[in-house]
This record gives sequence, C-alpha cells and structure tokens, in this order.
Amino acid sequence: MKPDRTRPIVWTLAALAVILVAVLVALSVYAVTRSREDRAVPAPVTVTVSNIPTQERPAPPAPPPPVTAPPTPTGSTPTEGGFCYESEARSFGTAADGTSLVCVYMGASGGYRWARHADNDGSVHNLGEPCDPAVDKVAQDPSGKAIMCGGQFWVDGP
Repeated sequence: MKPDRTRPIVWTLAALAVILVAVLVALSVYAVTRSREDRAVPAPVTVTVSNIPTQERPAPPAPPPPVTAPPTPTGSTPTEGGFCYESEARSFGTAADGTSLVCVYMGASGGYRWARHADNDGSVHNLGEPCDPAVDKVAQDPSGKAIMCGGQFWVDGP
C-alpha cells in the first residue's frame, strides 16, 4: 500500500485551527472582562459640606517708601552726589568749589542727584537737532535746561 501523504498536512492544519480558536477565545474573554471594568460603577463618595462663615482677610499693608535722605533745599549750594528736586532736573548748578553740576535722575534707587557734566559751551539748541559728538558735549535748550550730544542729535539725557 502507498503511504498517505495528506495525513500529516491534515494534522498540521487541525493543530493550527485549534491554536487559532484558542487565541480567539482568549481575546474574547479579555474584551468582555475589559468592557465590564469600563462600565463598573464607582463606589459612591460622601461629601460633607459645612456652613462656616468665612472671614475676609485684610489687604496686605503697602510697602514702606524707600528711605532716602531729604533733598537739598532750593536755593542752597549743590554738592556733587547731593539730592536735588525733580523740578530741578536738567538744571545747571555750581558747587562751592566751582565745579559745574547738573541735576540728573539716577534711577528709582538713586533719585535725583547733582552730578558733574562735560563742559557746557553755552550754545542753545533744540532737542533732536543734529550735533557733532567729536565737538559738541553739553549745551542748553531754549528754556536753559541741560542737553547733551547723544550720538548725532541733541538729547535730554543718556
């Protein structure tokens, strides 16, 4: 009798079918279990609400103003580094030793102070007019306030 060659192929196909059915059953069980977990109702949560009146908190106190020495009174002799008033900004002054000073703003922490400046040639210019930084340093505007040659134009400060 002739050996049957189809028998091993049939057994191999049957084994593959059993494995395939087992995988499908496992996936179905997993899908059913997963969907039940997604639909599960969470346990109720108990919330307790108390009716305690709240107290309004007062606004925090305003920070104290920066401590600065009082400005030099108007009419007194300016000193280099001494305080001057905002109203004196860009004004020329002369120290007791003859040093020419101008009242400038030194920033929030420095306030207005008397500072040295380059030589004032006494000329009068308007802000924004052209100037030559090689020659021009400090002048005054028509109101007598200090201006400086900042680059190529007259400006009111650095």
